[in-house]
Amino acid sequence: MPSSEEKRETGSALMIIGWVLVLFAFLVMFFQPAAFKLGETRFEIIAALLVAGGLLLNIVGARIRSRNR
Repeated sequence: MPSSEEKRETGSALMIIGWVLVLFAFLVMFFQPAAFKLGETRFEIIAALLVAGGLLLNIVGARIRSRNR
């Protein structure tokens, strides 16, 4: 059974991964104007999925950390 310190570290790691996903979404949106000129529309979908996944991981990580203080 994992200790409460290990659970806090897991929550922190999930939060960091979530923020990295959000930063990648901003990177995807940086290249969106070039893709729009080529007729690609999937960049918005990819960015939205990255943001949603990142925010979900942040919320889950924060709940894990707060429960194990």
